[in-house]
Amino acid sequence: MSKIFFLLALLISNLLGCATCQLMVPTAEIKLSFGMKENRLCTIHAQWSFSDIYTSEITTQFDKNTNQILDASELQAILKIKKEYLLPKNMLTQIKYSHKKNEQPITPTYDNFKLEILNRQMVLSYDMQLSIDLTDQDLLGFLFEDDESFFSFVINEIEIPKIELHYQQNIYLFSATLLFSAAPLTQIEEIKPQTPIQTNETNTTLLETSMAKIKNLFNEIKEDSNPYAYALLLLFAYLYGVIHAMGPGHGKTLVASYFLSNDRSYHKALFISLMIGIVHTFSAFLLTFVIYFLVETFLAQFMDDTFFISTKITALLIIGIALYLFYKKYKVYKTLKNKPAFTFSTSPHVSACGCGSCKLEKNSTDVALIISAGIIPCPGTITLFLFSFSLGLYTVGFLSAFVMSLGMSTIIFVSALLSSMFRKKTSQTNTKLQQTLEYAALVIILLLGIVLLF
Repeated sequence: MSKIFFLLALLISNLLGCATCQLMVPTAEIKLSFGMKENRLCTIHAQWSFSDIYTSEITTQFDKNTNQILDASELQAILKIKKEYLLPKNMLTQIKYSHKKNEQPITPTYDNFKLEILNRQMVLSYDMQLSIDLTDQDLLGFLFEDDESFFSFVINEIEIPKIELHYQQNIYLFSATLLFSAAPLTQIEEIKPQTPIQTNETNTTLLETSMAKIKNLFNEIKEDSNPYAYALLLLFAYLYGVIHAMGPGHGKTLVASYFLSNDRSYHKALFISLMIGIVHTFSAFLLTFVIYFLVETFLAQFMDDTFFISTKITALLIIGIALYLFYKKYKVYKTLKNKPAFTFSTSPHVSACGCGSCKLEKNSTDVALIISAGIIPCPGTITLFLFSFSLGLYTVGFLSAFVMSLGMSTIIFVSALLSSMFRKKTSQTNTKLQQTLEYAALVIILLLGIVLLF
């Protein structure tokens, strides 16, 4: 029984993963500059600096005139998209001011937005307008956090002009506190959590390194058709797909739950995993083709709309699969309950039926699973297509994107294989346990569809 709870916990841990796999989570290095009038804090100038790797990815996706740089109009378009996400979320910023132990949140107004490229890095800057009279023993706290995990932050510097008050800074990752005092403060040791904060830094670093290597190999192939570069490109594309699929989402929960609740062979697990990768590649190819050659409107907005629509379609397909399997499972177990365990004409192993109608029903649900797990195009695959199209390397781009999808299929196959093996083991020992496990897996599929829909 403990194995069952462990497996269910493993499945549920990925349930709330992002349905549309993200290429990378950009880390913004933040610098805050205070604007003071005597002891009154009037403005805070914020500057977000993104890595050159992320800047390169943005350039690939938004460089409409393919001149390898982001022009002023393209930067303004990117800024518009970012503001549409950030402003309703208060720029992902929480500011708290404490005076005589009375803490209150501060909500500034934001203006003077600017997006530019400085030293090969994309830099977003803006001003926070506020009015706080700082006095002795006042405490000011900052927290930069994205509840949807599209951004991560590191506060690098807080710049404060010379004022009458003394102050003590305590900066740790995405949070910072400042203690103001009329008397000089003794430098205190920076306080850090005793339990390290778990992040996806290792996984993100591997993804960034792999994608950077892939793009360098594309350039090498463009300049010199070296067979060694071709082989390395396919290798890194496959590794990128494997590493990428190990994160949340990517259909693992859906496929694992499906094979946990349905009797399928190992060959079927391999076939479905490969087909999900193929559908994944072709959906990304078709979307990129439309974007690159036919669409004149803004690229990112079109991609966002497409992801939104495809996610809702996927959610409806997943809910449909779950309800259909619930209905079929209920009919099967109801029939078994009303029949003797053995007769001369029947067998307790109903799932092994090989008649044409049963095969047709199984195949229809398999197709629905493949479409729902593979229809949402992956931004990583789209980036490969866009980059290869911009260099004129159409065949190489399609091949590398397909190999990347095979890497994703490998992880999906492992998930399906483990679920299928676990199901076969429980079916040989405890029929009641198998029935409970099957219904639990269907509940997970249904919940996954509901989460994606809403």
